[in-house]
Amino acid sequence: MNQKEMNNFAAKLLANYLVYAPIKKAKEVIIEKINLAGQIDWTGAMPINTFKRVLLPPREVMFNVEGQEYKERLTSIRETILFGVNILDLQAITLLDHVFEKDVYYQKRRQDIFTVGLTGGIENDFRKYRVFHQAYEENVLEHVMFDVFIEKQKNGNFILFSGSEKGRTLLESCNIVEYENIEFAGLVPEKGVDNKIVQNRLAVENSEKHNLWKELAQTCLACGKCSIVCPTCFCFDEQDEATLEGVEKARRWSSCFYSDFSKTAGGKKDLDALAKKLYFWYTHKFVRVPEELSYYGCVSCMRCYKVCPVGINVARNLQALSSKESRK
Repeated sequence: MNQKEMNNFAAKLLANYLVYAPIKKAKEVIIEKINLAGQIDWTGAMPINTFKRVLLPPREVMFNVEGQEYKERLTSIRETILFGVNILDLQAITLLDHVFEKDVYYQKRRQDIFTVGLTGGIENDFRKYRVFHQAYEENVLEHVMFDVFIEKQKNGNFILFSGSEKGRTLLESCNIVEYENIEFAGLVPEKGVDNKIVQNRLAVENSEKHNLWKELAQTCLACGKCSIVCPTCFCFDEQDEATLEGVEKARRWSSCFYSDFSKTAGGKKDLDALAKKLYFWYTHKFVRVPEELSYYGCVSCMRCYKVCPVGINVARNLQALSSKESRK
């Protein structure tokens, strides 16, 4: 397909679905709900925000209690397309899909959401997050969950892949019959767990007494921006909120950097120092998630570094924990 045909495909989607896609605004690429196919940024560059808020809203009402009556709130949404999802964000969505696979609220919303991946097709360009090439088909696409994936080739044309029955139905409803089907083969490739996951886990899991955490605590503001912008952070608080009719139970995004995150009913806080919070955050991403799923708890998108007001760099910190001097 050429660019004109791809724009027509996007226009057909816009006629029938809500569509969120990366767009260029000022000097940033951001994800927003769009109205026109011409708004889409096709570069594959990393947006500053994520698709997470569509899948897992910042605030979601779970149920109401009015008198003695319990009313569950399973929110239905209009069918929605997440368009132009890069490989790293597809990995993040794949993680959320597994973490919340038994969560009825997430799954109710998820069944009406289609993921359409996109890559600029520049081989080995991990730093610019446009990675994909035919050689990666087996090692990458088989291990992320998506409905449709679009690869932009060097000549400017596009090739399409389907990754689910929903994806095949979506393509054929737009009169697209030339595509290749990719079956999801599980989170872990045949060759085994990604070596990067193993190395990061080894670096972090025995580092509780490392000086790095105290050093970072001298500069970290505990603002939680890293958690909010992160595509794989999924912690939330549940709160009972009074209404005119009774009480509603809602869940809201939270962060282990927030003051009351670890507060128990007796008022005790396990995370009572910033150094502990930092170690907890890294352990969750690089130890607990890989231990449970053998998958990425961090997809290396570096959004956290980009929004951090004091410039804390996760990649640099992992290198510090991995250094030979650090292990002595």
